[in-house]
Amino acid sequence: MDENVDYSKDTQALIRDLNNGKEKAMGYLYAAYYGRLCRLARTFVVSAEDAEDVVQQLFIRIWEKKIKAENVESLDSYLYMAVCNSCVSFKRQRKEHLDLEKAEGVEEETGSIDKRSVWAAVDSLPEQCRMILCLVAFEDMKYAEVAERLRISVNTVKTQMKIAYRELRKRLSKNEVFLLFQVFRKKR
Repeated sequence: MDENVDYSKDTQALIRDLNNGKEKAMGYLYAAYYGRLCRLARTFVVSAEDAEDVVQQLFIRIWEKKIKAENVESLDSYLYMAVCNSCVSFKRQRKEHLDLEKAEGVEEETGSIDKRSVWAAVDSLPEQCRMILCLVAFEDMKYAEVAERLRISVNTVKTQMKIAYRELRKRLSKNEVFLLFQVFRKKR
């Protein structure tokens, strides 16, 4: 294979070379995605150090187990979903949950709320809903930006957000939904 391949223009070559263990491909992936993935992880975990740990562990898994993104359209989606899932696993391992205390004073107004049930409701969303909700709510992306990043239509983003909101309303009490959206607003 040509050693001068431009991975920014040839994602399929990047995926192939990652799967073949080429360090140059891993270096490019790290340089191109590390910062963005850390910012996304930071929306789930409390500290920047924990976010970096989550992303570094993801890169180690990619290097050891190879990447399972088969086409150009799925690399961004694969990486963002992998970070979301890694953060969920990290939080389960640490028994941490959404930093709902950042919604200053809201908990006192809403009474006793089981934070685990709030996080479980977000975690139980279908994969695409959860990923889109994370990008919109935590990354503060506009629907058009999410659509472009995931290579889906804006209408798909809107539909998935409606599904996410509907499912969260079904699974959470009014106070929990209120608290969850206060957290989203505070993170923006």
